[in-house]
Amino acid sequence: MMSNYFNRELSWMEFNYRVLNEAKTESVPLMERLLFLGITSSNFDEFFMVRVATTIRSMRENLKPTVAGISYFDVLKGINEKAHEMCKEQYRILHKDIISGLKKEGISFAESFDEAELQYLNQIYERDIFSVLTPLRVDVNKSIHNFSNLQLYLAVVLEKAKGKKKDKTKEFAVIPIPAGMKRLWELPDTGCGERRFVFLEDIVRLFADRLFPGYKTLESSCFRLTKDADLAVDEDDDTNLLTAMEELIVKRGQSFPVRLEIDRNSAEIRERLTDFFQINEAGVYDIDGPVNLKGFMELCFLSGYDHLHFDSRKPRKPRDLKSGENVFEAVRKRDILMHHPYESFDPVLEMIQQAVNDPDVLSIKMTLYRTSGSKSPVADALLRAARNGKQVTALVELKARFDEQQNIHWATQLEEVGATVIYGLAQLKVHCKFLMITRREEDGVRRYVHLGTGNYNEKTANLYTDMGLMTSRDEITYEAALFFNSITGYSDLSQMDYIFMAPTTMKPKFLSMIEREKLIAENGGQGHIRAQFNSLSDPDMIEALYDASRAGVKIELNIRGICMLKPGVEGMSENISVISVIGRYLEHSRIYWFSNGGKEEMYLASADWMSRNLNRRVELMFPVFEEKHKERVKHTLNVMLSDNRKAHILQPDGLYTKRNRGKNSAQDILYKEAVEMSKEDISEGLKVRKKPN
Repeated sequence: MMSNYFNRELSWMEFNYRVLNEAKTESVPLMERLLFLGITSSNFDEFFMVRVATTIRSMRENLKPTVAGISYFDVLKGINEKAHEMCKEQYRILHKDIISGLKKEGISFAESFDEAELQYLNQIYERDIFSVLTPLRVDVNKSIHNFSNLQLYLAVVLEKAKGKKKDKTKEFAVIPIPAGMKRLWELPDTGCGERRFVFLEDIVRLFADRLFPGYKTLESSCFRLTKDADLAVDEDDDTNLLTAMEELIVKRGQSFPVRLEIDRNSAEIRERLTDFFQINEAGVYDIDGPVNLKGFMELCFLSGYDHLHFDSRKPRKPRDLKSGENVFEAVRKRDILMHHPYESFDPVLEMIQQAVNDPDVLSIKMTLYRTSGSKSPVADALLRAARNGKQVTALVELKARFDEQQNIHWATQLEEVGATVIYGLAQLKVHCKFLMITRREEDGVRRYVHLGTGNYNEKTANLYTDMGLMTSRDEITYEAALFFNSITGYSDLSQMDYIFMAPTTMKPKFLSMIEREKLIAENGGQGHIRAQFNSLSDPDMIEALYDASRAGVKIELNIRGICMLKPGVEGMSENISVISVIGRYLEHSRIYWFSNGGKEEMYLASADWMSRNLNRRVELMFPVFEEKHKERVKHTLNVMLSDNRKAHILQPDGLYTKRNRGKNSAQDILYKEAVEMSKEDISEGLKVRKKPN
């Protein structure tokens, strides 16, 4: 029987193929194509560490088929077939399009060296590289746990430099390539107008004999392992969560490999490694070039090549803020809606930083899921606020995958300066984006709240599209206070009328709004749903959308990543259309619009329509109140859904087709509109300044 669902993992593969499509799109500037190539490689790393590893374990445990009705064996087979195909396509694009394009721009990769270049490479090897290298002898008794996840290695086959031929036996060793060093090294300028680069591993390969005195190198190959990283902490254990998460990070390094990437230089080394790591043939990826395409991304940050990048775009000042206006004063007067990266994330940072030294600020409460790293201005502001005697409460989600180490660091730092730190919740990830500042004012204590669809990361705010709302509106701030108290204390969450929370009230609210559109359509009205989010995989939500479609509800979805719903199927989903917009920014906003018989409802949220978001995470959905903001968000949906340049249309067979190439790139349109609005603001300011005294 044909399933009503696409498989989640295979749907993700289609998403990464859409990203790869940008790397071969000629209208995309060359350096940006190189970035997209690196992004697909990075995406695959996480996919193999988490989803492929989970699929392999599910297959070994003989679990029941997926909700799409496909056995885990067949899922894994489909993943491997598609992944091998895409790997070949990545390197085809690299050689045919990227490297040849770079050469025309005077950038090339050296394959041979003259005497002067060899002397130069010898100098930097002795000065910068040699002391950092640690050659490792490998034998059958060596544990694979000693090989780090995603670490680049150079494997070498050695033999004694002296001795009788019949006595010569081959030895096997590996050299970890230092991860903290730059991957690309530029050769001296020869005056020919060309910049030539050499990879770090090739420098190590060139002088490998020096690491093994008395031996000579016969063959060498670079390789990289991807290991199972989908390990969970036992949250029923009484162990301190901080300690448990630190132990989990260590365990990741000791897990077993799920993918071996190796260059094609040595068949003997390939055979040795495949046998040593006990990886079946489907898990071995023969690389036609440098292993790990992310290494090429260093080129994207070379100066002097602006013409090979997208045009420079500076986020504009949010249209709801006037020039020079204090953020607290502005939010006290009106809600401020921000659309990043078209509009700047700075007002959020300004609100937090102003609160640090403001004597009238009493408390700061915040959730931290992902920050911008070891120099996060948000986390740093919380530290300074706590030192200044402010009451700071931070819920730091230690289970944010691959950011655990960073979040442990910030949690520890915050505790040391006297902040109250909550280490997430048992069995649930806190994924919502929440900030509340309480301030003493002339008319009493006032709460200022920021809610958003993205993280408190000023770096990704320039790369991801997200929406955020700053408000002092009592309806929102009161319920926001109730919400935060419920996740830090023991109180049952009171019924809230405006803010909806997963895993309790959000999913029922979504299902009720879909059901309402269905009833409107069944009674002769025009049911209509429009939404934009990252992934759709929750069966209950999909079935509700199918039922609504059968009743005649028009459903238009912009889903960047995974979509398990099958659109356009007669008798089930013929009224559902799904597109995926892939452009210079990563679409990350979660927007949900319901026509409600003319009484439109509009919500922003931190959650996608995935089971993990709706059932196993703490998420928030909040309304857009003001009519001008509703119209703006609705306009954003209209622009996104009408994109005919970067949009891909999901077909009933699970494949995506690019829309006929037009001129309407949604991201370009929205940026131009932000620029025009900022010009209007400047114009208004000039008018005010020109008024006579």
